[in-house]
Amino acid sequence: MQRHVVGFVVAVVAVLLVAGATPVTRAQEAMPWMRVDILEVIPQELDEFIEVQLEQVNPALRRAGVQWRSAWRTAEFGNQYERMFVTPMDDLAELDRGGPLAFALDRRDRERMEDRVRRTISGHRTYALRYRPELSVESPNAGGLALAWITTLEVAPGRLADWQAFMRERLPLFRGDNVVFGMYERYLGSGAAVWQLVENHSSFTELNSPTIMQRALGARTSDTAAGLAGVVLSVERTVLRYDPELSFSGAGAAPEGGRFR
Repeated sequence: MQRHVVGFVVAVVAVLLVAGATPVTRAQEAMPWMRVDILEVIPQELDEFIEVQLEQVNPALRRAGVQWRSAWRTAEFGNQYERMFVTPMDDLAELDRGGPLAFALDRRDRERMEDRVRRTISGHRTYALRYRPELSVESPNAGGLALAWITTLEVAPGRLADWQAFMRERLPLFRGDNVVFGMYERYLGSGAAVWQLVENHSSFTELNSPTIMQRALGARTSDTAAGLAGVVLSVERTVLRYDPELSFSGAGAAPEGGRFR
């Protein structure tokens, strides 16, 4: 796994809303955990928000041994004051110890820092992800790009197996067309269980190109999409931009499909 370069990283995220939690299998126990924090920054507090991240939060996470942190912001269309942070977790047991900030800071310092952050935001959502390599197409050169095309798909209750089968059956087509993406599954957090597909790009110009389905399936795209009727209920697309100022990277492996770092 190559270390993430300082610069913009692009991801395309397809989020699949399904009913109920997915049980953890033995194979999934080895999959890396990631924590996602989405913060709504108060516009007039943006400078203070950035300052506390750079001066306190990131240094504390580094001292705690967190290997990397990716920061994301809306690119052009959407809430311009929303920030998303992705960090790795060794396992959920670290939360029993209060998480990495509890390791790096004493209680009083941590509370002061958290209060400072709290005064700069109007909302905070969190969830936990796991990378699904068996549903991904990997490449060691997936990182270091610029924009994030985010496609959100709602999957009908009870049709999760159909969606996973659809992706597994078409992985050879994606690999044959050199389409690279990473599949992530949301395990914990508000709302239903979700899936995230991350595809790396370098510019808005690239987003004018055919989608990964169109590239892999060609003239069969429409017929294939018709086969998903009743499986996918809705589609939403947004674009994210990697924020190198609020991110840091270091040693440690990240998935080689589409990346969150």
